[in-house]
Amino acid sequence: MDAATSGTVSLQKREYGQGMLEVVRRGDHIIVTRGDRLFRSAKNALEVAEMLRDKGVELHLMDMGGPVLNSSVSRLVFGILMMVANMESERIGERTASVKEHLRKQGRFVGGLLPVGYRKTKDGRLLRDGDWKRHVARMQNLSKQGLSVRKIAAEMRSNGLQLSYSTVYAVLTDRRKVDGIQ
Repeated sequence: MDAATSGTVSLQKREYGQGMLEVVRRGDHIIVTRGDRLFRSAKNALEVAEMLRDKGVELHLMDMGGPVLNSSVSRLVFGILMMVANMESERIGERTASVKEHLRKQGRFVGGLLPVGYRKTKDGRLLRDGDWKRHVARMQNLSKQGLSVRKIAAEMRSNGLQLSYSTVYAVLTDRRKVDGIQ
């Protein structure tokens, strides 16, 4: 039910998860298709399982064939499966980060806000806007005149270029990763 919730938020901190845990009582049963749909980490799974067990609530994971808290063996298998699911989730994250870094090195835009001074081509590459060098020169000139990065950002915004002071700072100190793209 927690549609737009991050995969890192524990069950107790998700709106519907918290609500469910508040209303369950001794003798209730929670039925879930797979443990990784309910829990975000092995640690979270074990914490919640212990809390449910203390409350007298049964947890059924259909991919494990039913109840998982009623015997030491089922709790052991549950813990192992949650650790395997956690490991797989971390591996997916590592692979995703690796692919994004590879695409970035190829000059491709991988999502988020489009960097100021760039445009995205139809094939997903980032290209500098033609006026960007002129804007950078203007920022450098204003900096040489002694203006702060906040005042430079305000000046650039008054000329129609939406820049934050942190972007101005990054441009002036050559700290923007994206500026390595031609």
